[in-house]
Amino acid sequence: MRSLKTSSYILVTPAKNEEDNLPLLARSVINQTIRPRLWVIVNDNSTDGTDRIISSLESEYPWIVGYKIADGFLEYDATMRYSEVVKKGFDIARHLAYNKSIPYGYIGLVDADFILERRFFEKIINEFHKDPSLGIASGGVYLKTPNGKKIFWERTNPKHPRGSPRLFRRECFDDIGGYRRFYTPDVVSNYLARLNGWEVKQVINAIAVQLRPTQSRGGVFRAYIRQGRANYHLGVSPMSLLARVIFMLLFDNRLKAGGLLVGYFSSLLRREDYLIQGKLREFAKKDMGVSNNVKKVLSMVSTGLSRDSLNR
Repeated sequence: MRSLKTSSYILVTPAKNEEDNLPLLARSVINQTIRPRLWVIVNDNSTDGTDRIISSLESEYPWIVGYKIADGFLEYDATMRYSEVVKKGFDIARHLAYNKSIPYGYIGLVDADFILERRFFEKIINEFHKDPSLGIASGGVYLKTPNGKKIFWERTNPKHPRGSPRLFRRECFDDIGGYRRFYTPDVVSNYLARLNGWEVKQVINAIAVQLRPTQSRGGVFRAYIRQGRANYHLGVSPMSLLARVIFMLLFDNRLKAGGLLVGYFSSLLRREDYLIQGKLREFAKKDMGVSNNVKKVLSMVSTGLSRDSLNR
């Protein structure tokens, strides 16, 4: 595999009205111990100073390329629209890399609302070099405490890569047919990789600080309505969905639980045609069953306790 012989990667960032966050991300990418060979920033109909910032970066760094989408879509949509914008960015990045003969072994995605530690990509690429079967890896997502003085790991299943920031091994990206248009494209990518025999993981000690909580933009309730729809199309059973809702009501956020419930059962009652079919849907349905979800929660809690003990 060519990816075992290189640390080179190309990177994509979708940006919509990110004039406050994009300069912070850019500084952290520019300061990486391993810089991307090419970084494509896709400006999705921004109405603030995002375009000016991208143009300034392009003029200073030849390996940064801006691409503007101006189709009049002004709403922020973290699901279908997001996947379309990211897919466009990947298509452009790979086309440019081919035309300019830019070698790369990995393909990366980072959203505009992150700040990355200096060795972020170095740490993840080291994991790929150590394990030839690793197809997708993300960093650990960290949030700031209310006073902004400390950061803490946003607990998720450590065996599942986060949607961003992440790297795909080039061979894995090709095997799964690239980036898919879906409500939760990161979840679909993870499942497709596993179906094709690849391992996936979250590299928790590769620190990415998110400047706003995951899916908080546009409203938590609306975000979890979309999550509910995605769960329906992935084949999650009503019992598994209700078990997750109960867990959220007891230990997480009632708005998330309500949105998940509304999204799932609105799709179920309308008997929407499944967007995901065949082996992928069966695989996801099994993985999101009640027993597996209990195992994920226990793993998440255990990992979180370990992180907490290290941070004391």
